[in-house]
Amino acid sequence: MAAAKDTHEDHDTSTENTDESNHDPQFEPIVSLPEQEIKTLEEDEEELFKMRAKLFRFASENDLPEWKERGTGDVKLLKHKEKGAIRLLMRRDKTLKICANHYNVPLNSEQARSEA
Repeated sequence: MAAAKDTHEDHDTSTENTDESNHDPQFEPIVSLPEQEIKTLEEDEEELFKMRAKLFRFASENDLPEWKERGTGDVKLLKHKEKGAIRLLMRRDKTLKICANHYNVPLNSEQARSEA
């Protein structure tokens, strides 16, 4: 049993004595992927306003209604160059996932008076 223990100890010391300075963490990837251009659908729009914000939603379906966080990121007002339509767009910081996308529909002065 002592001989088996000695060979095990010899194995441990041999791995500890390996030269760590030859270790190179850089490696070539197996598959090379071409770079692709991704459209954000904001190319035809002009940025009117941009601000960092945190978006919340009101969860009234719970027993105790509460405000829940929907995301943190940049909120923008974008105006379409041809149509003139303005929309509010908000994307989350790290994932760039859309968490708010709303068109701003102007009210006519007659509609505003009838609602008041």
